[in-house]
Amino acid sequence: MTTPRPADVSIGKFDILATYTYAKALHDGLDEDKAKQRGMVAAIMGAHARLGLRREHRDDFDTQKAAAERKKKTTITAGSFDHQVRDKLGDFFDATFLPAMKDFVAWGMSYDQVKALVKIPRMWGAKVRGEAFQARWREAKAARRANSHES
Repeated sequence: MTTPRPADVSIGKFDILATYTYAKALHDGLDEDKAKQRGMVAAIMGAHARLGLRREHRDDFDTQKAAAERKKKTTITAGSFDHQVRDKLGDFFDATFLPAMKDFVAWGMSYDQVKALVKIPRMWGAKVRGEAFQARWREAKAARRANSHES
């Protein structure tokens, strides 16, 4: 695996949603493979909804997974997550991105709150640089520490 510098990493909403959902599923007790599948399904369905094809009701996970697989024309596995998210981000994923997402989940943040915190633009195809993501995570951790000392 390559070792890109944070400045060389480009993170999109797909990466954020997939990894946030993966971290949340791990936090909720799912095993690694199922958590990765859940992350991929959420990101694929999120992209689908972004195209204006949002449904009003929530289907169960198996139904969503089947719909995502039809959309991608492939089976969604834990390896799909590794290929499309983890491998793309290289060592930055394990060193920074996943630990940050685990913190955000542990802090009780929603996906929308995470997007706002990392200041990813709302426009289609928007990205945030790895160094900006890393700086915003560090700022959030420092703010949480400062707030916990004031209490």
